[in-house]
Amino acid sequence: MTPTRVRALVGLFVVASVISWAVLHLMESRGSILTPLPWKAPVLIAAVAAVVLAAALSLRSRLRGSPDTRPPHPIGVARMAVLGKASAHAGPVLAGLYGGYALVLLPDFDIAGRRDRALVAVMAVVASLLLTGAGLLLERVCRVRPPQDDVPADSEPVP
Repeated sequence: MTPTRVRALVGLFVVASVISWAVLHLMESRGSILTPLPWKAPVLIAAVAAVVLAAALSLRSRLRGSPDTRPPHPIGVARMAVLGKASAHAGPVLAGLYGGYALVLLPDFDIAGRRDRALVAVMAVVASLLLTGAGLLLERVCRVRPPQDDVPADSEPVP
């Protein structure tokens, strides 16, 4: 598994934003009423980000061999790496979806109901970016470093 590239995450965010904005703009132009956003959405996304961050910090201390900790099982570390990668990719998609929603609401920001929805959407975008950061941190913690040898592979041993 290769490390997540920031360029790929930006691409996911842009594509999700454009698709979200286009679909919602089309729906609204045809007379549909946009569904309200629940306040629970940014709270739940932030809670998932907090869990992923806690997993990253806990795993980092276990990998460093802190006192009173057991070394993690290799399969558990691999599972955490997958969780980190999934979180890092889910964050930009969620941020793009909620960002597109906020962009649709932006022209009529002076209307109280739309302003409240836009606020929830912006809070969800921020929570999604926190999820992305936590996922990237967890993925980085799980990275396997190559072994460090004193003698480079291409040099000859000294007698």
